[in-house]
Amino acid sequence: MSVKVEKSFWSSLIGFFTVSLMGVVGHFLYSLSGNNTFVGLFMPVNESVWEHLKLLFFPFMLYVLMEFVLYGKKIPGFLFSRITGVMTGLIFIPTAYFIYTAVIGKNVAFLDILLYFIGVFISFDISYKRILHGHDKNIWRTVSAIVLFIGISALFIGMTFSPPDTALFHSP
Repeated sequence: MSVKVEKSFWSSLIGFFTVSLMGVVGHFLYSLSGNNTFVGLFMPVNESVWEHLKLLFFPFMLYVLMEFVLYGKKIPGFLFSRITGVMTGLIFIPTAYFIYTAVIGKNVAFLDILLYFIGVFISFDISYKRILHGHDKNIWRTVSAIVLFIGISALFIGMTFSPPDTALFHSP
């Protein structure tokens, strides 16, 4: 295992705990800020599944930007591997949520929290494995990772102010 990839393993492990903690704290930031609009761009403004996905995406990407500055730019495909991981986590959480709530007929806070932690784990696990196996070395994948980051950020921010009338955007 190269030194860069070994760093990525330890950084992924530390990232799991850091992002998990940031998400837990982030859950309360909007109300603690007195419903500050700027905070609401990056943290949940209500209890909808969509808004809670911000707890994964923004802390994850903040952590990834820190990783990138410290060592990630030396690993080809680093950004695409990480964005692929977080997108997988963002798909997993609502999918698992809507399946389990359809089966048992209600949401359970403990399971919602567990899904969050599993989503964070999946995000780091998938992205680490992609880094380890060098799947994403193409420069166009790096460019697309930046475009995806900007696009997903814009979706979260835009849908905070103008959410569609679907279950994903309704508070349970």
